[in-house]
Amino acid sequence: MERAFKRSFDSLDEIFRFTESFFVSETIDAGLLHDVNFVVEELFTNMVKYNADGASDIRLDMDQANGALVVRLVDADSKPFDITKSPPVDISRPISEREPGGLGLHLVKKFVDTLDYQHADGETRITFTRRLS
Repeated sequence: MERAFKRSFDSLDEIFRFTESFFVSETIDAGLLHDVNFVVEELFTNMVKYNADGASDIRLDMDQANGALVVRLVDADSKPFDITKSPPVDISRPISEREPGGLGLHLVKKFVDTLDYQHADGETRITFTRRLS
């Protein structure tokens, strides 16, 4: 199931309706929806925030394969930024001693089983999986 969303933070409610609809139509355990929505929100908002001048909508594709949920976000008008190589965040340090940023991607990596980044010809593809059982 695939759909394009306007490059806007205002698209989040529509995105959440889309993910919920997919979970219902594919009879996926609703207990996973919160985690999946968190990851989709973090990745989508990063695409909006760090590429606000992008002209294209952002595509969201969801599928099931080999006992896992497969989610892909595609930004067809973007500059490279490999989220899989973001520096680790030391959450044991007090907030006052930490550099701002990176916590969202740190949490994304905790909620998914796999995270893949590809960039070619101005297009970013971020794919993550989450086991269904």
